[in-house]
Amino acid sequence: MKSHQISLKTKGGNINLERFAGEWVALVEDKIVSHNKTLKDLMKGMKKHLPRKKPSVLLVPRKEEGPYIL
Repeated sequence: MKSHQISLKTKGGNINLERFAGEWVALVEDKIVSHNKTLKDLMKGMKKHLPRKKPSVLLVPRKEEGPYIL
């Protein structure tokens, strides 16, 4: 069986997301700036640490849930 890599294609290249499987991830300017198990906690942390940034947010699928095209 072929294994699927969890990655996100951006302008700057591919970002490997495997270590964040099952978590919410926040990206600013094609860089991961935060991750958390819940969206609520992720957004709380973003407001506290990067209040002026508007992140792109996504839920990284677990390997057994994929493949997905993002």
